[in-house]
Amino acid sequence: MKPIRICISPLDWGLGHATRCIPIIQALQSLGHTIYIGTERHHEVILKAAFPNATFLHLRGYRVHYTKKGSLFFLNILLQGPKILYSAIYEYWWLKKMQRVHHFDLIIADNRVGFFHKKVASVFITHQLRLIMPYQWATWLFQKMQYLWLNNFNACWVPDIEGPDNLSGTLANPKQKPSIPLWYMGCLSRLYTSVEKTNDFDNTNPISFLGIVSGPEPQRTLLENILWKEGNQINKKFVVVAGLPLHKNYHNESANGTLYNHLNGPALAQQIQRAEYIVCRGGYTSLMELIPFGKKLIFIPTPGQTEQEYLGALWQKNKWALCYNQASFVLATAIKEAEQLDFVAPPFKPLSTAALHVALKQLNL
Repeated sequence: MKPIRICISPLDWGLGHATRCIPIIQALQSLGHTIYIGTERHHEVILKAAFPNATFLHLRGYRVHYTKKGSLFFLNILLQGPKILYSAIYEYWWLKKMQRVHHFDLIIADNRVGFFHKKVASVFITHQLRLIMPYQWATWLFQKMQYLWLNNFNACWVPDIEGPDNLSGTLANPKQKPSIPLWYMGCLSRLYTSVEKTNDFDNTNPISFLGIVSGPEPQRTLLENILWKEGNQINKKFVVVAGLPLHKNYHNESANGTLYNHLNGPALAQQIQRAEYIVCRGGYTSLMELIPFGKKLIFIPTPGQTEQEYLGALWQKNKWALCYNQASFVLATAIKEAEQLDFVAPPFKPLSTAALHVALKQLNL
């Protein structure tokens, strides 16, 4: 296959969509393709650090915010429907304009529903072929709507393993699947290549837990405050990563704790290796990134975010992690229960560059 020009853009709900694009872009570059990245703000900082030589195109994100009350999550998202619709329409026309300038051969949208072009091969990346809603009728309706919308794309790439040995349950492996071609990519972990590099890391200064915080406000700050406050009460060393790459002066230290605004991939991998436990939201990208390290995982799903709550329950059932409700979460109790649980290693199948090459050829590129 001759080198092609590819424009890729991740959704800006949390950092996971950007970080899981990193192994995809790395694989595409290894195949000799030219990459253009449409993004802004936090995602741009992360991706520029990983790909300083890529071409970045400023594309406004959806800029969705959450509520403090999880019970209002679904209503809050519905009320932001007009803003989400506007963002999808905006990115559609933005892409048409960019296409006239840069002449892309392939469009890759990570959960950006308006990021497709009628005359250019377009791929949609998602691990949610079944969007779990608070009501069964809403789950059914949104799946129907999503499958109709997916017809705007030439293929759907799913970051999971097909069949029973999957990581996301019915999210990515529903009974009914879309009519467009599907490719199960395996696990997208930007830290996968860092595991062997940090295996020999001098772990003479271990920590009890590493807290990885991310996601829209105000829930991001609420979790950070919980981990920082309770971490300082357990009299053990710990680290919290705030998930704020734009806030370079955001830092704090105490007798036992260190708070970083953000850590790049290699630095984060080192902190993961230091930790006995990882405490995080349990977003799907975080799960894929953490599996290769073999650490004991403690999840605190974003209140009201049904996807994270479903994944937390699934992973706890399989003994891959422990999951707690944020309202009743007590760090000392969670660590004590984690000490007593016999954790099981989840399945892991990394993205294959050879398989990616085949997937591109199936798009007639």
